[in-house]
Amino acid sequence: MQHQHPYSYCKNAAAAIGVNPRRSKKASRTIKVAIVLGIVGGIVGVFAALGLVLLVLLKIAEKKRAMKPPRKLIAENASTGFSDLLANARYISQTMRLGALGLPQYRPFALEELEEATHNFNPSLLMGENFHGKLYRGRLEDGTSAVIRCLEFEWRYAIQDLKPHLELLSKLRHRHLVSLLGHCIDYDVDGSTVKRIFLIFEYVSNGTLRSNLSERMTGEVLTWPERLGVLIGVARGILFLHTGVVPGIFHNNLKITNVLLDQNLVSKLKGYNLPMLAEDMDEFEAKAERHNPVQKEPEYLRRRKLADKGDIYDFGLILLETIVGRAPSIENQETDIVQELLNFVTDEESRRQLVDPIISSTSVDESLATVIEITCKCLSKEPASRPSVEDVLWNLQYAAQVQDTSGGDLQGDDDSPDHFSTSLKSRR
Repeated sequence: MQHQHPYSYCKNAAAAIGVNPRRSKKASRTIKVAIVLGIVGGIVGVFAALGLVLLVLLKIAEKKRAMKPPRKLIAENASTGFSDLLANARYISQTMRLGALGLPQYRPFALEELEEATHNFNPSLLMGENFHGKLYRGRLEDGTSAVIRCLEFEWRYAIQDLKPHLELLSKLRHRHLVSLLGHCIDYDVDGSTVKRIFLIFEYVSNGTLRSNLSERMTGEVLTWPERLGVLIGVARGILFLHTGVVPGIFHNNLKITNVLLDQNLVSKLKGYNLPMLAEDMDEFEAKAERHNPVQKEPEYLRRRKLADKGDIYDFGLILLETIVGRAPSIENQETDIVQELLNFVTDEESRRQLVDPIISSTSVDESLATVIEITCKCLSKEPASRPSVEDVLWNLQYAAQVQDTSGGDLQGDDDSPDHFSTSLKSRR
């Protein structure tokens, strides 16, 4: 303190050399603030740049996914039998995930639930019986109507042997299939083997396609736009069975009485080739022989190459009856009607004399001609000449678009007529 100069002396000395102490402190603070702001700004800029780069990469990836067509699962080993089917059919395509929308979740049921639903399997609720087992109608606890099939096995199976079957069953779910709601396993007394299995299906209440062609419950007959909607649904159900699992499921017992309609005229296939309800092999071989004439190549190769063609032929018969409004009584009559259709494809007046009168009054000629043409191809004597189910679906959707453009309303399916059209083959 003794040697410290007074403030006036320091001020004069600083002024003499051009230094202002207060300004110096202020400048120092400004520099520090600028440095901090620069650091913060740099960090923000780095993060902004990274975010921009990430956004660009996401946009590019999204565009690539949009340009890439959906993966179509093709049946490659359809001739290897159900053992390979059950081993490999665990990969469900996008078609399945879309088709199952609106269906209740698959679940296991307790035997007590089914006994309550059917009043202890009251005979008055028995809907039918065949070598597959008995079929009951029941009402579940939540009020849902269901069809319950009881399968009794001649041989006892361990649950491990049946699990692959049940896993496949749980995945065969689509808007246009009569789908399974669940299953129930009834064990033997020792609990080591399975005595019975119950399969619980959704109940479809509006009758078959055949009954709706003649007279609906309302006293009306299906119009052409309504029939197109139903047929498109059938084609989508078949498409799922053929391509929705790997390998595809073929020989699906397709017939017009196995096409059911719900209250909204949405078509659903029943009786398709469930692994636990497979046809007797003798009947299967006889059916395959009728639809696929014997060729010189080995049987297993023929069945592999033409696995879907039997179903296409059967679908052709469904198309035929939907067009003419009646069922051919014998095979020769069926052949005659097909020949008439072929002759009338190019002649509108003659064509309309053959088809169901309600179609004549409710259809556009190009729409009707398109369906007649694809029907004739489905019923070709040569299996290799029959179209794929994708081709059939495309033509039906095209016919629906033509009908809709003319002012007719497409009924029975709320999907747009051009659904899947980008992935289907172009019309020939």
